[in-house]
Amino acid sequence: MEENKIFEKYKTFVMVGKSGCGKGKQAHFLAEKSGFVIFSTGDKFRELKKADTVLGRKVADTIDNGKFMPPWFASFLFEEAVLHLPEGEGIIFEGAGRKLPEAELFHDVMEWLERPYLAIELEISDEEVMKRLLKRKEIEGRADDTEEGITSRLEEYKKYVVPVVDFFEKKGTLLRINGEQTPEATHEEIMRKLAEK
Repeated sequence: MEENKIFEKYKTFVMVGKSGCGKGKQAHFLAEKSGFVIFSTGDKFRELKKADTVLGRKVADTIDNGKFMPPWFASFLFEEAVLHLPEGEGIIFEGAGRKLPEAELFHDVMEWLERPYLAIELEISDEEVMKRLLKRKEIEGRADDTEEGITSRLEEYKKYVVPVVDFFEKKGTLLRINGEQTPEATHEEIMRKLAEK
């Protein structure tokens, strides 16, 4: 399938995977090819974290302890983004659907809007996550990229996100991608598998 036909059929993508799997980079590669906008719940949370307000402090406490936001909060942010999209515009969600109720609501909203979507899971091992995020801490100094914080996020992933991946798979909307390749090879695999859909 030609690239433009792929992006006519699917105007909504969800990047799913463990911390450090490359969701952000792959979302940007996909945005460059498709012209779609990117909505990152993580970026939105980090933006809110900076505010010296009740909400900002609550968000900061949640992030710094390696926990996930409540499903209703993440869902509110993604719904606000997608419901205000201009007609015909595509969107790539980086980090939507981190808990099952959130994924179920996401699916319902997409069905209601009649927007076919695909969830793209970037698969990497826990060992690779630890290696990548500790390296990221050296480079970027992210406060939550400590061994303890990373371990906590991996536990949260197994508890909350694995059921989400299973849900998308049962709905027939999941693409599994090897995220341990180079970013370029990972992107090539995504494009190849999209063409087969």
